[in-house]
Amino acid sequence: MPPRIQRPLQAGHLPVSAHPRLVRRLTTSPPPPPAGPARSRAARWVRRTAVVVGIGAAGYVYDKQFNYSAVTRSLRTGWIGLVCTLDYKINFSPKNADKIDALHERVAKRLRYVIDTNQGLYLKLGQALGLQAALLPKPYREAFGHVFDRAPSVPYALVLDVFRSDLGTTPDELFAAFSHEPLASASIAQVHKAVLRSEVGGEGEQGRVVAVKVQKPAIRAQMDWDLWSYRSLMWLAQRIFDLPMYFVAEYVSSQMRLETSFTHEADNARRCAELLARTPQLKDDVYVPRVFGEAEGCKGGERVMVMEWVDGCRLNDREQLEKWGLSLRECMDIAISLNSAMTFSWGFVHCDPHPGNYLVRPHPTKKGKPQIVLIDHGLYIDLPQTFREEYCTLWRSLFVLDVPKIESIAHKWGIALDANMFASAILLRPSQVKKAAKRRNDEAAEPEKTAYEHQVELKRRLKTMLENEQLIPRELIFLSRCQRMMQANNQLLGSPSSRVNLTAKWASIGYTSSLTGARDLRTVGLRTWLRDRLDAVVFRLTVGVVDLAFWATQIKQCYFGSVRDGNWEDKLQRQMEELAREEFGIEIDDTVFLG
Repeated sequence: MPPRIQRPLQAGHLPVSAHPRLVRRLTTSPPPPPAGPARSRAARWVRRTAVVVGIGAAGYVYDKQFNYSAVTRSLRTGWIGLVCTLDYKINFSPKNADKIDALHERVAKRLRYVIDTNQGLYLKLGQALGLQAALLPKPYREAFGHVFDRAPSVPYALVLDVFRSDLGTTPDELFAAFSHEPLASASIAQVHKAVLRSEVGGEGEQGRVVAVKVQKPAIRAQMDWDLWSYRSLMWLAQRIFDLPMYFVAEYVSSQMRLETSFTHEADNARRCAELLARTPQLKDDVYVPRVFGEAEGCKGGERVMVMEWVDGCRLNDREQLEKWGLSLRECMDIAISLNSAMTFSWGFVHCDPHPGNYLVRPHPTKKGKPQIVLIDHGLYIDLPQTFREEYCTLWRSLFVLDVPKIESIAHKWGIALDANMFASAILLRPSQVKKAAKRRNDEAAEPEKTAYEHQVELKRRLKTMLENEQLIPRELIFLSRCQRMMQANNQLLGSPSSRVNLTAKWASIGYTSSLTGARDLRTVGLRTWLRDRLDAVVFRLTVGVVDLAFWATQIKQCYFGSVRDGNWEDKLQRQMEELAREEFGIEIDDTVFLG
C-alpha cells in the first residue's frame, strides 16, 4: 500500500475531518478588547454635560429674547443671596471681630452689583433699602446712595410696543406731537412730552401739552419673579439670622405690585384731588395735575397714563425758589401740612414724598406765593380708621405727656420700647416723656465694646423690640419713611419750617374730627370732659414752647451766621445720632435722605 501523501493546507482550506471548535477558532477574527469602564463613564458624562449645556443655553437665549431675562435675574439674585448668607454665617464671629467692616463691604458690593445689573423693580427694592441705610454700617450707605439717581431709559421702539400691545395704536396716531426721547426716567417707567389733538381733552383745546407716562416693557415679565425673589430672600434671612424680617415682605410686595398699575395710579390721583378739594386749608395751595382718560376722550391703560403737563422745580431747588422770590418757609409749611393732612385727616397717604414728586411753582392767582404740585401717585396706602385714630392719639399724647396712653399704644402695636425711645422714634427727635432711672455713682462703667459686640447687641435689641411682629401695623413702615423724607426735605432748605409743631397741629385736627366729635359733657362724663380740656391746654402750651425753641434757633442762625449748631433739623439730627449711638451702638448717617 503506497504511503499517503500529506498535502500542505492552502490558505482558507481545512480538512474535512477538522474539529468544529478548531474550525471556529481558526476562521473567526479575534474580538476587540473590551472598553474600559472609565472610558464608558467619561463618554456618558460628556454626553450628559453636552445635553445640560445645550438645554441651559437654549433656556438662557429664550429667557433673554422673550422673557426679559426674568429667570436669569432671579438665579443671579439667589446665587448672590446664598454667597452673602454663607459669608456672614462663616465670618461673623468673635474671632473675626477685626474683620467685620471688610465683611460688610464685601456683602454691600455684591448687593449693589445685583441692583445695578438687574435694574427694574430692583431699583425700587434698592430705594427701600437705601431709605433704611442710615441705620446700616457705612458700606451699605455708600452702596445704596446712588439708587435715587435717574434710571436708564428704554428706546422708542419698545415704547411703540407698549402702545400697540395695550392701546392698539401708536403715539403718532394718538397725539398731535410726541417726543421720542423721554424727559425723565425712573425705575419702572419713563415720561414723554406730548401734545393732545384738538378733539381730545374734553375742552377742544388745540395744543394742550401733556405728560405721557409709559411703563418699561420688561416690568410686566419680571415683576412676579422679582417679587418672589425678594420674598424668598427675606424668608431665608429670617431663618438664618433669627430676626423677624419676613413679616414686611408680603405687605411691601403687594404695595409694589399696585405701583406698577397705571390704572390704579390714575384712580389715586383723582381721589387725592377730590380729598384736596374738601380740605379748605390746602385746596388753593396744592395742585394735582389732571389725568386724561376715557371720559376725556383719551386712551389710557395699565401701562400708559396721560396727565396734564405742569412746569415747576423740585422742592429742594433752593436757587430756583429764591429766584422766583418764593418763601422757603411757606413752601415747606405747605408740603408738611399736605403730608400731615393725608396722614391724620384723610387716612390716604402719598408714600413717596421725595423732592422730585413735590414740585413748586409760583401760585397762578396769588402773587408772590408758592403752590405745590403733587405728582407720581403710584404708591399710596389707606390707613384703617382704628389705626389712624390711634396714631392721632399717639401724637397728641406725646405733647400732653400722657405716658400711660403712649405705653398702651406701644404695647398694642407689639413694639417693645420704653416710652422715651418710642416717642423719639415717632417724633424723629430725642424726647423724654418719662423720667429715666438715674445711674448710681457706684455702678461700674461698661467697658468699650467691639464692632462685633455692638452688632450682636443691636440684633438682640431688635429681636426683642420686634418679638410681636404680628401686632406691628404694617402702615408704620411707610409712615416712618414719609416722616423721615419730610424731615430731610426741610433740612435741605435750611429748616425754615417747624416740622414737629405743624405735624402735631394736624394730629390734633385729626384727633378732634375722628375721636372727639361727640365727646361732649353728656356723652363722656365730667371727668373725661375735664381731662380733654386740660389736655388741650397742655397741648397748646407744649407746642408754644417748641415754637419758641424753634424760633430761637432760627434767630440765632440768622444773626450769627455760621452757627456751630447749624439749623433746627441739623440739631435734631445730631441729637438723634447721639441717642442711637448711646442706646444701640450704631452710627446714623442721614445723608442718604438728602437728595
